[in-house]
Amino acid sequence: MAGLRDNPEVLALRNVVGRELHRFPELDAVRRAAGPERHHPAVAKALRTLADRGRLDIPDLEAAIVQLYALLLYPHVVFGAYGTRVDDDLTERLITAGVDMFLGYYAPSPGASRVT
Repeated sequence: MAGLRDNPEVLALRNVVGRELHRFPELDAVRRAAGPERHHPAVAKALRTLADRGRLDIPDLEAAIVQLYALLLYPHVVFGAYGTRVDDDLTERLITAGVDMFLGYYAPSPGASRVT
């Protein structure tokens, strides 16, 4: 995943496709098939399982998925949009802190276990 996340060619292609969607709407279907939406079912299932086990309290599953992506992937997308990259050390710190933030935010309160 790190190779795709910080590969300058992949990031450049993602930026070009994003900028040209208004001219070539058919690109959107291809982009969606290869984008984060295809991972939602797997991430949703994993988060639901953790919630069902009482490990997380997630009142809004869709928002939680986007927040997780934002914490783990979007720094690389933003840096890539400006032609720079996140080095390995910062990547490790961002991922560790991002997971800690996510788990801390969605930590269940006593007796809670819900997913919507």
